[in-house]
Amino acid sequence: MKKNTRLLAVLLALGLLALSLTACAANSKYVAETTASVSNSAAYDSAPMEEPASTTPEFEEMKSENGALSMTTEVTQDDAPEAASTDVASKIIYSADLSAQTTDFDAAISKLDAQIASFGGFIERSDINGDTRYNDDGTTSVINRWAYYTIRVPAARFEEFLHQTEGIGNVTSISRYAENVTSQYTDYEARLSSLRTQEERLLSMLEKSEDVESLIALEQRLADVRYELESIERNLKNLDLQISYSTITLNLQEVEIYTPTVPVQRSFGEKLSSAFSDGWRSFVRGLQYFCIDLALMLPGLVLFLLIVFALFLLVRKIIRKTKARRDAKKEAPAPQAPTDSESKPE
Repeated sequence: MKKNTRLLAVLLALGLLALSLTACAANSKYVAETTASVSNSAAYDSAPMEEPASTTPEFEEMKSENGALSMTTEVTQDDAPEAASTDVASKIIYSADLSAQTTDFDAAISKLDAQIASFGGFIERSDINGDTRYNDDGTTSVINRWAYYTIRVPAARFEEFLHQTEGIGNVTSISRYAENVTSQYTDYEARLSSLRTQEERLLSMLEKSEDVESLIALEQRLADVRYELESIERNLKNLDLQISYSTITLNLQEVEIYTPTVPVQRSFGEKLSSAFSDGWRSFVRGLQYFCIDLALMLPGLVLFLLIVFALFLLVRKIIRKTKARRDAKKEAPAPQAPTDSESKPE
C-alpha cells in the first residue's frame, strides 16, 4: 500500500514538472514572436518610403504636356467649397392629395379656378370628364362628371389654400406630405461651386496652352464640365420650383348626395323612414322611366297597330269573299239531265 502511494506521488510530481516546462517554453516563444514583430514594425517605419510614381520624371513630363489632370486633382482635394460646411436653411417640398364631392359641379370648378388665381398659383394639369347620357329629345348630356387637377401654389400659403379648398365641396380624404431635400440641395450647390472653379482654371489654362494636343484635351474637358454645370443648374431650378411652389392634386366628383364622412348612429324609426323614402324615390323614378320609355315607343307602337289593323281588315274581307262564293255555289240549282223525248230528233 505504501509503495503504491509513493509511486503515485512520484508520477504526480513528474506530471507537474512537465506542465511547468511546457508553459515556460510557450511563454518564451510568445515573447520571441512579439519582439520580432515589434522589431519588424520599427524597421518598416524607419525605412525610407519609395517615392510615388507621380514624382518620376516621366509623370512630370506628362503633367507638363497636359495640365488638366493636375487641375482636377487639386480642385477635388484642396478647393472643397466652404458652403458645404455652413448651416443652410431647410429645403422642404410640401405636397398634398385631396378628394372631394360636389352637387354643383360647374359652380365648384369656377370657384376653384378663382381661388387658384387669388392665391397666385397656377394649374399644372387639369382633366374634366364624365359619362354621356342620350336624352329622349335626341340630345346628349354629360352626367357623373369628375375633375382631376394638379395645382401649384406658393409654399407660404399651402395650408391656407388647403383650408379654403374644403369649402368647395364635401372633402372625403386629404393627405399631406413633406420631403426634406436639404442634403440633396447642398450637394448640388457644392458640386456646382467645384465645377465653376474647374471651368475658370480650364479657361486660364486654355489661354496659356500652346500645344495642339493639350489644347484639344482641355477643350474636351471644358465641354464636359459645362455639360455637368448645365445639368446641375437645371436640377437646382427644378428643386427651387418644387420648394417655392407646393403641389396639390385634387379629385373632384359630381354626386347627387354627399357621402357621410362621419358614421351616423340612427334609430330604428329613422332607418325605417329612410328605407320608405328610398323605396318611394325608387318607385317614382321607375315610373318616370316607364312613362318616358312608353312615350318614346308610342309613335312606333301606334304605327304598328295601324298596320296590324289594316292587315286584319284585309284578311277578313278576303275571307268573307271566299265564304260568299262558296255559299253561292252551294245555293245554285244543279243542272238537269235531258229527257228521252227531248234527246230524240223529230
